[in-house]
Amino acid sequence: MVLPPKAEGAAPVSDLAALTADLPLFEGVPVEKVPHVLSCLNATLATFSKRERILGRGETQRSTGYLCEGRAQLVSNDYWGNRPILGEYAAGSVLAAEQFFKLNLPLPADVVASSPCTLLQFNLERHVEAKPCCMVHVNRIRENLARITLQMNADLLGKLGIVSNRSTREKVLAYLSDQAALHGSSAFDIPYTRQELADALYVERSALSHELSRLQKDGYLTFSRKHFELHRLP
Repeated sequence: MVLPPKAEGAAPVSDLAALTADLPLFEGVPVEKVPHVLSCLNATLATFSKRERILGRGETQRSTGYLCEGRAQLVSNDYWGNRPILGEYAAGSVLAAEQFFKLNLPLPADVVASSPCTLLQFNLERHVEAKPCCMVHVNRIRENLARITLQMNADLLGKLGIVSNRSTREKVLAYLSDQAALHGSSAFDIPYTRQELADALYVERSALSHELSRLQKDGYLTFSRKHFELHRLP
């Protein structure tokens, strides 16, 4: 199943080039070559509203998606309505990477927009190789895709390390410590609402709220909504 376009018709290649030229996906591709390469890849844009499903569990893809703008989440919805968040996609993430690696695997969960999103859709199937004028740049894009996907896998391993902690307190401290390192500061904003954070850490929201209050009382941190500041204990 091809990634579903939301807008009526495809955006002009010039518009796509203006949006995508500075993205990590096109690192090493001369700016003036981007429109031609996008044409070779049959690239289109799709836009999604917050909470709209981008990809569905069980689907297989014939095209690769690259998140140009916005954020999305990999969400597993079970029979009883639980929805643990398995992954977080920021701008610059690859969706449907299975197609790029020609694995043809069904998606394990839904991909849902957590903010308004713009998705670049393209394919790297073998017919592209019939256009030798594009190949040097297409190969560079493939290298960039592989690097981005490897980084995403490393991020996933980091999350597994966080959620493998046994207690809610250990999970919260591990997650917030990771965010502080990511932002390079003891004060930062997280991308989750309180319910989303509970879903991401695989804990009950009430237990999470209780533990955050305890951690604040014990001097580990202060917080307000999505903003946190960590403190070193005396």
